[in-house]
Order: sequence, then structure tokens, then C-alpha cells
Amino acid sequence: MDLAAPFAGLITTVTLVATVFYMNGYFNQKKFADLNNNTDANEGLDPNGPDVQFILHKRNSSPFNLRLHDQNKFDKSKFNITAPTKIIIHGFMSSIKQEVFTLNKDAFLKTGDYNVIGMDWSALCEFEYLSAMRGAQIASQYLVEMVEWLVMQGVSLKDMHLVGHSLGAHVAGMAGSKLRSGKVSRITGLDPALPGYNERGPHVKLDPSDAELVEVIHTYMKILGYARPLGHIDFYANGGRYQPGCPDIYDIWKIGESLHCNHARSYQYFAESVVNPKAFKCTRCVSVEEALGENCFEETDIYLGQPSTYRSGLYFFRTRKTQPYAPPP
Repeated sequence: MDLAAPFAGLITTVTLVATVFYMNGYFNQKKFADLNNNTDANEGLDPNGPDVQFILHKRNSSPFNLRLHDQNKFDKSKFNITAPTKIIIHGFMSSIKQEVFTLNKDAFLKTGDYNVIGMDWSALCEFEYLSAMRGAQIASQYLVEMVEWLVMQGVSLKDMHLVGHSLGAHVAGMAGSKLRSGKVSRITGLDPALPGYNERGPHVKLDPSDAELVEVIHTYMKILGYARPLGHIDFYANGGRYQPGCPDIYDIWKIGESLHCNHARSYQYFAESVVNPKAFKCTRCVSVEEALGENCFEETDIYLGQPSTYRSGLYFFRTRKTQPYAPPP
């Protein structure tokens, strides 16, 4: 009998529960203040160090490890500077081997000729959460340098789209605010992390000034995800608090599964919206409270994941319990 799997599951659950405690203030808030005032998070940054990797994926090509300032490798990478570029950024205790990257990478490559880059910063966020918050600051600087280098290669910021889940959403936001060459076209925040970020300033978390368009999908607000609007347009799936088909968080035996399921639905819904542009039609909300109460009834022609349909504001959409999540037309 393999005893490792149950213990691994228990450790993951304890870690996730500890993360929720961070959100509720059980840990020393001064540590978060120290992070807010941190000025040396990027000291000693090695542009080709092991902490962060950028892996390029193209249709009909093998993955390619892009290295900053390595022109020879870039020329061999088959990077298409005229095609849109998607950079996908995972969250806490994750990596580009996980579904958060693979699902969205496959969705993009199925629908278009994109440069899809997986930003793997797992070495900076694989242990306890406070270290991961600091790691997110360091990772954001790596992302800044990669985007600036791609711009030097001829890539247009108008074709640049950052997609970040949980802590990765704040990595994208911090990078967007630090760019020297301008703003990226779009940032998608997938249930941006709440623990430790509730009282932090806009320079260290996602906010509307970080890109020309900032869209946010809320699926587990007030638990692991942010509740307040963080973008030009914010979507509250099924009210934004709990997702159909996920275990009840009050079931002590399934708390880890519940935390993961609700938080992960943000990137699962987004991937489905990439493949099916009419998957999730939205109604407009007046407030977050109205979204939470599922009392948003103003019909719109706005669809999740389709910027050409967007108008700024708060929006609500429903899903099914299982894949495909799009409700019947």
C-alpha cells in the first residue's frame, strides 16, 4: 500500500488551510507591511538564473526554453514576432506542468497561431506562502525583463497578453506597472489571490492601470480570491463565491479538494471561453453584493473572454457543474 499519497494530500490540505488563515489575519500582519515596504526584492537578479524559466510553445513545434539576451537561441526558437503572444503565469505551489498552464496553452494553440509562453516560477513559490509573496515580486521583475527583451526583438506590446492565476495575477500586474516601454494590451487575472493582498497598494498587486485592458474572473472570492473589482471589467462566475460541482468547504474531509476546485474554475472557464467564444454570455451587475446574491438581470451582449464585446463594469455568468461548463444556449 502506498502511504505517500494520503500524506501528500494531507500536507497540501494543511498548506491551503494555512493560506486561508493568512487571509483572515491569524498571522503577523507586520510581515505583510515589511513586504509592502520591501525595496530589495530584485537585488541579485540573474536574468538566466534557475528561478524563472520561459518556455515557448508553438503549433507543430517542440517546447523551447527562451533565455534572456540569447539572440542565437531566440533566432532558433521559431518565435513569430508578427503573431500575438500569450504569457501564462501560474500561482502558489504550481508550475507549467499543471493544468493551469496546459489547459490554456492547448486552448490558445487550438484556436490560433500564437506564441504561447509558460512562465515557470515554481522555484520561488513552492514552499510557504509568505516566501511566495516575496517570490512573486522577484518573478515580476523577470517578467518585466522578458517582455522588454521581446519588444527589442520587434514584438509589439499591442500583441502582448499576460494571463495569471492567483498569485500569478499579481505577478502580471506588478510586471505591467513596471514596464518601461509602455503598456501591454491585456492582462487576464484568474481569481487573483486575496491572502496577504487585501490591504496592499496597487503597485504590488493587479489593478486597472497595469494594461490597456485588465479583465478579472472571480470564482472563490473572500476565501482564496479577491472580491473587490481589480480590472476594467470583472466577471463573477455564479456569483463569484462558490462554483457548482465543487465539494462543500464545510466538509472537513474534502476541504483541500474544495479549495482547489473553486479556485481552479477561473482558469477552466477562461480556457473554455477561448475555444468557444459564445460559451458564457453575461448579465450586468450594479455591485459586488448584487453579483454575490446572483441578482444581476440586465441583459448584455458581453461574452467572457471576448474583448471585442466588452464594456467596463461588473458582470455575472452561470455555468454547468461539469465540463463543458457553458450552459445550454
